[in-house]
This record gives sequence, C-alpha cells and structure tokens, in this order.
Amino acid sequence: MAGKIRINYDDLEDPKVDETLARLDEESSFRKGIGTKTGPLEKGQVSLIHKSWFHLMIAGLIGALIAWALIEPYLEDVKIAQGESTVFALLMYLSVGGLVGLMVGCMEGILARNFLRALKAGVVGLVIGFGGGFVAVFVAGILIQIIVPIGVSIIGEEAARDPMHNFSGFMLNVIIRSLIWAELGMTVGLGPGIGLKSKKLALNGFLGGMIGGAIGGLLFDPVYYVVSSGGTLEKEAALSRAIGFGVVGATAGLMIGLVEMLTKDAWLLMTAGLLKGKQFIVYKNPTIIGSSPKCEIYLFKDPSIEPTHAAIHIIRDGYEIEDMNTSSGTLVNRRKVRRQKLANGDEIQIGETKFIYSEKEKKSLSIQT
Repeated sequence: MAGKIRINYDDLEDPKVDETLARLDEESSFRKGIGTKTGPLEKGQVSLIHKSWFHLMIAGLIGALIAWALIEPYLEDVKIAQGESTVFALLMYLSVGGLVGLMVGCMEGILARNFLRALKAGVVGLVIGFGGGFVAVFVAGILIQIIVPIGVSIIGEEAARDPMHNFSGFMLNVIIRSLIWAELGMTVGLGPGIGLKSKKLALNGFLGGMIGGAIGGLLFDPVYYVVSSGGTLEKEAALSRAIGFGVVGATAGLMIGLVEMLTKDAWLLMTAGLLKGKQFIVYKNPTIIGSSPKCEIYLFKDPSIEPTHAAIHIIRDGYEIEDMNTSSGTLVNRRKVRRQKLANGDEIQIGETKFIYSEKEKKSLSIQT
C-alpha cells in the first residue's frame, strides 16, 4: 500500500506550488487546443495564423488576387461581352490555378520558417496548378458540348441566351462553372503532397481543393451578378472579377485546410520554442524532427538540436518516437528515451523545444453475447 502524502501549511505557501499549477494548467490548455484565463497566446491559445484552414484560406485568397491583378489589365470587357471568351478563360484558369497552387504549396513552409520546403512545395504547386488550368479549359470545352445542349433542351434557348436575366439560364452557367472550378481545385491542392512525397497530404489536398473549387465556382456568378449591377459589363466588372477570383481561391484553400484538420490522426503542438502554438501534423512515416531544413519538423536556432534528432514512426497500433543517438537526447515526460510508444498527452522535449503529442481516439468495436 502506498504511503500517504502529507502537505503542511508551509508547502501551500511555497511559490513553487503556484508555478507547478500554472505549468499544468498551460499543458492542459495546449492538449485541449484552447487558451487559459491569463490572456491570449501566452498560456496555450493556438495562434489563428497557425490554424491550417485559416492560413491556407489566406494563401488561396492572395494567390487568386495576384492572378486577377496580373490579367485584369489585359482584359477588355467589350470583347468578353461579345463572346470572345476563349483567351479570357485560358488566362483565368492558368493564372488562378498556378498562383493559388503556388501560394497554397509554400504557405506551410513559410510559417514553419522552412524556406527550402516552401520553395519545393510552391514550385510543384505552381506547375501542377498551371497544368490544371490547361485541363480546366479542355474540360470546359467538353462540358459545354455535353451539358449545354442538355440544359438548353430543359430550360429553352431563350433562357440559355440571356443567363443574366433568366434564372434557369443563370443556374446552368453556375453549374457548369462549379464543375470546371472543382476540377481546377483538385490540382491546386496536390502541390504540397507531391512536393513532400506524401500520399495522404496529396489526397487531402485533392479532396479539399475539389470541394473548395466547387463551392467557389457556385458562388462566382452570383457574386459577379450582385457586384456588377445585375450582370452588366460596366466599370464594376473588374471589381466583380476580383471578388469572384478571391472567393474561389479562398474557398479552395479553406476546404484544403478543413479536410486536413478533419483527417489528421496524430499531431504535435509546440508549447515552448520559436514557433510556440504551431501544430505539426504527423503525415509521413517516418516523420523526422531536427535542425536540417530537409526535416518534416524543422527546429531552427537551437545548437543542442542535431540535423536529424528524432523520428516518429507509424506502427501497427499507434506511433512511437525514436532518438537518433543524439548527445542531448530526446525526452518524453521529462525522461530520456531511446525508443518509446507515444500516448495521448505525452510531453516531448527536444533541445529547448517542447511539444504535446495528441492522436485521434480510435473507436473500438465490442461484441456482446
């Protein structure tokens, strides 16, 4: 039987008690992903910019607005109104696909100060998004050949000829544009996963980009109609295109981040270090932690951290961490370990950096007889 713990009045007055309770409160708040009563960001609240859905939404928005700014000076509204839209479509899909892919690809690396990773994923995102723009133009031609005749037979030629003043014709345009942007969104989200050779990350980007592109496509024409005074091609057309592009880019980035958040199985939340409040998702086997920019989790400006310091392995029934024979070691719950299976809520310390490890709870099946 364990002995009793005795606490006297002097122990209660010891300032170390308050320090310990504050530390435990901070660690608990990090595990839950919330802040404490002591104020924003100081005691465990995750910074908004470090939430993947937020920074990828901003990345998509920035990429789309850059694309708009680049192509808008070369557009002539009169020519677009007269039906000479092939060049416009090509410019639109290529620029939005490439630049949104670039920004979504490099954003995570920029936030983690891993500029090698940002460059690699960004370039891949640019190339794939650019290629997706070509495919989108091709798909648009096919959809017009297949869906438009079917739609016209349903809604009538008069409605189809004047979509901005006929609801059924307007909805036909919305559906076609949503399908095209969904296809473009698929390619936009693939950049980070392909650049980092992660099938799971690529799949998340593919699904998120497809959903986001479809939603953004659904909103593109309604936004255009509202902002440009009922669909007229006046001076407001430039503003309506800017908003429309921004909605598509932001929605694609948002959905990529949400899919990533919903499908994550294990992650590390930095509770002490230069990127305090940043969450690192374990998506690769093994996930290498160290001071080399080639690591999946890059820890910089700490001389006690070696280039490849530790690795997190995916095993049959969970995850385990391995120290790579380092001099300073890897600590789990303040104990040096060589290789140890991780449990939900474990504290990991590497150099001066600390993490709280979390994993998604697995539902167990029970058979009752």
